[in-house]
Amino acid sequence: MISNIPVQSGVGAVAAFIFQDESYPPVLLQKKAKRLQKETGNLRLRSALDADRHASHVFARSIIRPVNLLFRSPIVATLSIYQGIIYGYLYLLFTTITLIFQYQYGFSQGIVGLAYLGIGIGSLIGLGVAGAVSDRLLKKLTRESVMKPEYRLPPLIPACFFIPIGLFWYGWSAQAHTHWIVPILGTMFIGIGLNVLFVSVVSF
Repeated sequence: MISNIPVQSGVGAVAAFIFQDESYPPVLLQKKAKRLQKETGNLRLRSALDADRHASHVFARSIIRPVNLLFRSPIVATLSIYQGIIYGYLYLLFTTITLIFQYQYGFSQGIVGLAYLGIGIGSLIGLGVAGAVSDRLLKKLTRESVMKPEYRLPPLIPACFFIPIGLFWYGWSAQAHTHWIVPILGTMFIGIGLNVLFVSVVSF
């Protein structure tokens, strides 16, 4: 199951490259400028965002801005470290699911991938809940004052509890040799917490 993740990501990237329209403003303006150059014959026409766009400048800006945010904004640094730790837990979980359900619960190689349904269903629930709650909360708080990026973060509070509860549930039930559905339900809690966390941090 883990080996399929890069394949799925590659298929998604190819599909996006073929079917998704370009939405990056500098690229759109550059295409428009080239079209106008051909139509008018005026080769001096150029995009307003085309100034100082040498590869070295773009690369330097792309490196410097995230580093500035990381080291000069405590909230960005804290959330980055926390999200990195949670990613570590996620990949540890991926490596243990196959071992536990194949060797402890006797799942065959053909069906052991079904053990990932718990975290998959939890992820879908987390995405739906995070999207609905985050937007409603943002609109409510914006009516009372000006809009702030921090208004995307309150769903993090329950998500921070869902993840350790799910990890304890999964680990304890697997160690206690309970029915196989019990650790899968634990991974569902982990999936909910992970995706609420990721949506909140990324939209922040």
